[in-house]
Amino acid sequence: MRWLRLHAMVAPFGVFVVMLLLLARSGQWGGWESLEPAANLVDLAAVVYGMIAVLVERGADMVFWALEQKRRREQEREQRLAELLEQMRAEGRAEGQAEGRAEGQAEGRAEGQAEERARVLRAAKEKGIDIATLFPGEDKE
Repeated sequence: MRWLRLHAMVAPFGVFVVMLLLLARSGQWGGWESLEPAANLVDLAAVVYGMIAVLVERGADMVFWALEQKRRREQEREQRLAELLEQMRAEGRAEGQAEGRAEGQAEGRAEGQAEERARVLRAAKEKGIDIATLFPGEDKE
């Protein structure tokens, strides 16, 4: 409704300016003596002004629509990038956890085997069993 009110207020001035431009272009401008040729051009000036007003209004709408579309595409692209980054971080965390778990299990096994070996060696010493028979190729500790 605002545009309609604005056009109703501006239209007479717009038609007048277009009419003056048409008079000047046709070479009929001569001050107050040009009222009769001006009256003959009013209908054409109204049509030309209306066309200009529609083009300007629709052009402005198209510009703002294009800017809105550009902003939406940028937001969607940023959101996709954020999702991809989060996915990569999650995959990295999962990979790091798997590696950490594997390292922890390997270290735990190695410690468990070392503790078991130490226990067997202590028991063998206490019972006087030759370590070389338990672990061939190794010296006594």
